[in-house]
Amino acid sequence: MQHKMLKLSTLAILIAGATGANAAVYKVVEVTDASDVESLQYFPTANTSNNSVEFYGQGIKASEPGANCFDTASTSCTPDDYTVVGESRKGTAGINYRDTIAFLTDNYQHLNDRYEFERYCNDNLGFNTCDVWSEEQYYGLAYNRDDVKDRTGLGGLQREQAAWSLGYYSNALPIVNGERITTFANTAASYDDAAELGTIIDDGSHLTPNTVVNGIVAGTGADYVYGITSSAYFSKDGRNARAFDKRGFVNAGENKTELAPPTVSRTDDKLAEQTGQTLANDAVIYNDQLLVVGSASYAPSFYYNRGSSSNPTWEYDNDKLPDLDDIKGDDNLDISFNDDRFKSCVTNASPSNVYSNFECQFSTFANQAAFWTVDSAGQATPGIITTPDEKVLDPDNRDRSFQASAKAVAVVDAKPVITGFSTKYRDDDYYAVRAAVFTPKDGSIADNNWSMKFIPGTEVENNDGDRQYSYSTGTGINDNNKVIGIAKNYRAENRSYAQKMFVFDNVAGKTKFLDTSIDSTIFFDGSNGYAAAINNSDVVVGWVDSETVNQVDGRQRRQRAFLFNDGAKIANSPLSANGAWMLDNLTNDNGDTSAVANQFRIAQATGINDAGVISATALRCAAGYDNLTSESQCSGGERLVAVKLVPIPDGTVDVRPEESGTIERSGASFGMFALTLLGLFGFRRRK
Repeated sequence: MQHKMLKLSTLAILIAGATGANAAVYKVVEVTDASDVESLQYFPTANTSNNSVEFYGQGIKASEPGANCFDTASTSCTPDDYTVVGESRKGTAGINYRDTIAFLTDNYQHLNDRYEFERYCNDNLGFNTCDVWSEEQYYGLAYNRDDVKDRTGLGGLQREQAAWSLGYYSNALPIVNGERITTFANTAASYDDAAELGTIIDDGSHLTPNTVVNGIVAGTGADYVYGITSSAYFSKDGRNARAFDKRGFVNAGENKTELAPPTVSRTDDKLAEQTGQTLANDAVIYNDQLLVVGSASYAPSFYYNRGSSSNPTWEYDNDKLPDLDDIKGDDNLDISFNDDRFKSCVTNASPSNVYSNFECQFSTFANQAAFWTVDSAGQATPGIITTPDEKVLDPDNRDRSFQASAKAVAVVDAKPVITGFSTKYRDDDYYAVRAAVFTPKDGSIADNNWSMKFIPGTEVENNDGDRQYSYSTGTGINDNNKVIGIAKNYRAENRSYAQKMFVFDNVAGKTKFLDTSIDSTIFFDGSNGYAAAINNSDVVVGWVDSETVNQVDGRQRRQRAFLFNDGAKIANSPLSANGAWMLDNLTNDNGDTSAVANQFRIAQATGINDAGVISATALRCAAGYDNLTSESQCSGGERLVAVKLVPIPDGTVDVRPEESGTIERSGASFGMFALTLLGLFGFRRRK
């Protein structure tokens, strides 16, 4: 018996030795910062002493057909392969730069000051720390709790709102493969109204646009890089003004293209054409051009004529202006709000009027799903996916407005299919945002030539007529016509307003939620998740709660990245069909605390290409985490970094140990950067 035990132990040691070199399934490769963002100017009053710039990985370049990094014979899977795109950030955004409307739920468009942030948190998140959460969104990261108005926070919505008087410094900057890029928004010549706007504030080290990159697509010459940017600020007559809040962009070599809103037909809606927002969420090559999908403003929502020019019926909502005292803080700023001036932004949408009135900086709009085709010369042609089938304003509550957006696109059977959301008028009672799929009616991508259907299983109300979801949206789609998405519970479940994830088979017409039937330890009842991307092997990545503490009347849960395989088993890997894993376990190389893998905890996975390479954002502890658990503390030097996860052929899953006394799957160290990350990601997708 002793002899047999010895042989078994020896065999175990030999096996461990043979597999130890590639115990992990994925290798973590940090995207090296080669940018100048750390040296750029920032607000002189900001508390930058304990802050490092954060870097976010938001998308991964597609692989060539047939590439597979789990294949031992692959030659295209070195750490330098496959560009990662994203952004750097100093602090909180307040309202996410990628959101069509704030948190996908605010079709009132009232979420614009500290009180409204706290109200949203109480109604939709339920933390007992909503006061702190709201202050961090409004006043910025590392703000002074003893004097919230001293403008020491990093980022925060207040910074943008006070820029008219106090000026502004960019909070988010676009990064491609570790290097900062610029867009059309950085050049005064790109603005048709530059003379009325004034002098652009962009001198090389003092930048003012906030810009995020959503993706990169290989072109015949240069790669296409696309995303969302704000206008730069322009100074004139003692004020600083933006031309617009959000605008899609495409870069291709030297061509830097603005994705403007489609033209409007009514004079009363011209403000939407001039200063309205557009978002570039996703893109594919189609008919030898770049097809970009997103959203575009088409009518003002704060002051809207629901009648005709000859028989006008105007609706006005001044709650779409923020609290003026919040903006002023303790400074004696010479600013005020006036209803007539706010209305004049619509009735007199001339550049001279719009850019000279403070109120116009807070204009809000109804938005529709839109697309643009961009040729190799950078010429962009806008189009409407479907003309909204509901009125601009909710007939029963005219503070709400129609909202729709295209979040992702794939070429399915030689035609583009899009997913995102549109507005459902429920029970002739209220507008709600619901997940949808858009398909071209005849295979072409002509303007307003698409059919739309809502995704089954995301009904706003249940069979008893009770509201079950606050919102839902598709977030990704692949060439197999599989759609991923999210649906936010209207009521608390397991002490949480759960954000559920789903996979919708657009061929079979069936929706599957990621729940306990797949893995009860990852997709537990009441868990909050975000399905961010799906590749053509039907592998889904995203992030999900990594602990089960109460959120309602409790605190915010930590979250970590996951991988779910909705397809067949991946050869040369342990990724079985219908299996789910936390990526911290797939990157654990079973080394000691000094191993490179122990420097990282994968917070959010944002994209995956067909070769299996993943883009992600990770917490990095420079000296290595104190132990191998997911819950381990970092004794110093923790920051957020962009990473790519490269498959290791024939790797094995090594589940990280749990610290004794911790709640099941408690998350990582919960420092300043982890808190920032939890609030910064919006509703977006990349593959």
